[in-house]
Amino acid sequence: MGHSNIEFWSRMKPGKATREQLKRHNRQLLLRAVYYDLANNRAALAQMTGLAKPTVSDLIAELIDAGLLEEGGLGESTDIGGKRPMLVRFVPDARHVIGISLDTTRAFGVLSNLSGQIIARHYADLDTLRGDEVLVLLTEVINGLIAQLDAPLLCIGVGVPGVVDNDAGIVRQSEYLGWQELSLVEILANHYNVPVYIGNNSELIAIAQFAFGTEGDTAPENLVTLFVNEGVEVGVAWQGAAYHHGGDIGSLHLSNSQRLDKLLGWEHVQARHAELRHQYPNTILPEHDLTYMHLRYGAANGDDLALALNDELASYLAQLVAWVTGLLRPDHISLVGPIVNLGESFLDDVARKAEALLSPALVQNVVFSLGYSPNMSAIGAAAYAIQKELDLI
Repeated sequence: MGHSNIEFWSRMKPGKATREQLKRHNRQLLLRAVYYDLANNRAALAQMTGLAKPTVSDLIAELIDAGLLEEGGLGESTDIGGKRPMLVRFVPDARHVIGISLDTTRAFGVLSNLSGQIIARHYADLDTLRGDEVLVLLTEVINGLIAQLDAPLLCIGVGVPGVVDNDAGIVRQSEYLGWQELSLVEILANHYNVPVYIGNNSELIAIAQFAFGTEGDTAPENLVTLFVNEGVEVGVAWQGAAYHHGGDIGSLHLSNSQRLDKLLGWEHVQARHAELRHQYPNTILPEHDLTYMHLRYGAANGDDLALALNDELASYLAQLVAWVTGLLRPDHISLVGPIVNLGESFLDDVARKAEALLSPALVQNVVFSLGYSPNMSAIGAAAYAIQKELDLI
């Protein structure tokens, strides 16, 4: 996992901390230092963090007892000689974490260790389930992953489409799941007796890309993720993990007074395909069972219907890209969701159209990429849970 460029030891919240809060902070401080390989013995940890050596020794002993750290071998002695220090190292398999992503079609879950390595996957189709039925399916996916644990479960992270209040642990509104003012954290925490964290899917995708890097690249400094499924969501990871946020903006009305999610959603794509077939009767696109890959192939081979539909979708998405670029000035925008199957040429069209709506120089400073992983939100949910519980991202 990546880490913020902000000094890693400076993340304590302002205000007077209790003794237990201070102890927890110092314990996490030492754990992060070992995790990021910034120091690997007690003396070096004391020097790096500014903590007293007895304090470091006591807290390292606690972390070893908890199984999060272990001793292993002797380090090099200092320039002035002396006893060789005992090395300590992070134990990624000391705990496991569950990350779940709920979207409009399925619940997808991953079981990972503390370094983000995926150990197991489990999913179930949502079909037409809504409301309490989705909650039942969610617990079934979690139970399927718990059955594969071979280490204590640390916590659970859940990604949800819609409006999510992370701090309160409440799904304020998710029209795709039929949830409103659902205290999801309380329900799951009481059921599984471990800490639970929730977030908007696009936010969690941004966290996953920050933690593990975008396609073919290292993690960007300021990242915006555009998640296009049946809904449209924007996720932000800013200054590394110092700030992140995500939200559903599918209800945003464009200049033609139509909702963004209705214009970019697959239902609309299928409807426009049916309408345009009358205008382009010689299309090579299939009349039924259309996919994004068909549109990509058709556009690459000069099919007029595919080109027209790709152009419409690029125009709608370019308006969002221009808005995001002008407001947030990201250095990287990643497109995620089934729409990525339209390929790089589609993304290039989006960037060109965004340049026409905004200062070209602003758009040209942005790196654009496609995120192909279908389970990225679940991975982000696991990463977010680890961040909240151990502050390791």
